[in-house]
Amino acid sequence: MHQNSKSQRLTGTTIQSIKPLRSPRKFSDGGGLYLLVAPIGGRYWRYNYRFNGMQKTLALGIYPDVPLGKARARHREARRLLDAGIDPAAMKRELRRAAVLARPRDHK
Repeated sequence: MHQNSKSQRLTGTTIQSIKPLRSPRKFSDGGGLYLLVAPIGGRYWRYNYRFNGMQKTLALGIYPDVPLGKARARHREARRLLDAGIDPAAMKRELRRAAVLARPRDHK
């Protein structure tokens, strides 16, 4: 986190105390990871990053199904992929495609 940043890292208590408002709000956890709180109350983990000069957003899960610790672990993994020169969104897409192709097909 930048030394002049006034934002603090999120905690479980902070996340649970957030109330939805009329417009979506972002609560930063640092390093591009944030919690998006929708007006209807949904809480979504997102990671903003740049790859090949383009701004991208990676969905990391929905709170509380993905708690803070797991979201941070997924964020670290995405950053590791970026360091290796791999787009995390493209990797996620390929893993999903491979899982769909690996499923046995039921022909009736």
